[in-house]
Amino acid sequence: MASEVMRTLSFQCPALADADSVIGFDALEAMTIVGVSFNPTVFTGSPTGCTIDIQDDGTDVIAAITANTALTPGDWQSVHMGGTEAPVHIAAGSEVEIDLNLTGGSTPTATFTLLIWYLGGAQA
Repeated sequence: MASEVMRTLSFQCPALADADSVIGFDALEAMTIVGVSFNPTVFTGSPTGCTIDIQDDGTDVIAAITANTALTPGDWQSVHMGGTEAPVHIAAGSEVEIDLNLTGGSTPTATFTLLIWYLGGAQA
């Protein structure tokens, strides 16, 4: 009997400035994103806003996960994780990008941890 398997991607990022594709990877298998946790641990330059977007082949599929205070995570939860969002499917081979968006401050940066929970393709 085939079933899906929950997997987690974990990224620890050093001080990064506002930029597109601060994290990028090719999906090695079909994945259905069911949860995201974004936790900035340190800010420099006093930004007033901090969000991330997840893109699938250049199109936002999860936008504006907000975490404006250090050590206070922002999250996105599908119904699988007790939230209200619809899960997001990404096909195998897609280019996945994480964009970091910082507003305000003087040359702001964010050091952060990002966790992505997803259901991997069918397993035997």
